[in-house]
Amino acid sequence: MVDKRLILAVAGSGKTRLLIDSLNENENFIIVTYTHTSLNLIKKRIIEKFGYHPINVKTHTYFDFLYGFCIKPLALFKYNLKGISWDVPPDFTKFKTKENLVRYISKNGYLYHNRIGQFAEVENLIDEIKDRLEKFCDHLLFDEFQDLGGHDFNFFMLIVQAKINFLLVGDFYQNTYVTSSDGRTNSTLYSNLESYIKLIKKANINIDTNTLQNSHRCSPTICNYITQNLGIEIGSNNNNETEIFHITDKTEALKLIEDDSIIKLVYQESHKTNFYSKNWGDSKGEDDYENTCIILNKTSSLLHKKNKLIESKPRTKNRIYVAISRTKGNCYLIYDSLLK
Repeated sequence: MVDKRLILAVAGSGKTRLLIDSLNENENFIIVTYTHTSLNLIKKRIIEKFGYHPINVKTHTYFDFLYGFCIKPLALFKYNLKGISWDVPPDFTKFKTKENLVRYISKNGYLYHNRIGQFAEVENLIDEIKDRLEKFCDHLLFDEFQDLGGHDFNFFMLIVQAKINFLLVGDFYQNTYVTSSDGRTNSTLYSNLESYIKLIKKANINIDTNTLQNSHRCSPTICNYITQNLGIEIGSNNNNETEIFHITDKTEALKLIEDDSIIKLVYQESHKTNFYSKNWGDSKGEDDYENTCIILNKTSSLLHKKNKLIESKPRTKNRIYVAISRTKGNCYLIYDSLLK
């Protein structure tokens, strides 16, 4: 009897650790994640567990898995494929038939990244991909599952029907980026949790909302702030006494900015700052920060002043959540207008 399960987790609850703990040296595993940062962390944890990287455990970024494992072995020679194109593909409305391959393959023979999943459907490769999974894999583990979007989500809902075990972990509210997007395809996928769960269950995947609901990283103070101000339920598994400070004094703000022991998390364009910083969304997966300094942009500052951060647009709210939930110790909030 195969097990297909999605564990809906919260920040710092041990998603990656749970996946690593499920590994053994007797069965064949494929682990998939979106970013290279997450992939490197997974590889490190595997070596920590076994003392080396077992040959029965294969690790992939999502597109490495999608193209390298799923598509390339089945379609490389038929279409003389060269790899993946990250360019924007032609609009669908230019073509009369769904099967027109110009939609999916560039003139130079590269598959458009955001249509590879749909290409597999159009070319009737799904059953062969499921066969490959059943032949080479006993367990497919997917970390940061909430990053799956566009045609990729539809593709995965098809291959998840393979007769192997699937263990998927993700935090619905940490959806800050998606693997790919293409027009309106699943553009509202992460707008509503209840609708999302219905889609998952429709693919015969069991939902687990209990296992990873408490954060090991964040204190009760941080968790309560997130729940009360962002409307995202998150509990704490530690008793650390920490605080959240709203900095309004320029001198105090300057000291924080100049303190490189404290990461500054900004809305966007961290590369343009002259201090130690990272974008809110880009800090996802990071677990190395004791204290954090969150710099609220103009819109978020206005909502914060009115105690209405919960009314932020879903993607923005998710990024604030990601930023604040990096905090192990104290969190400092600064309006960007103060810095200017």
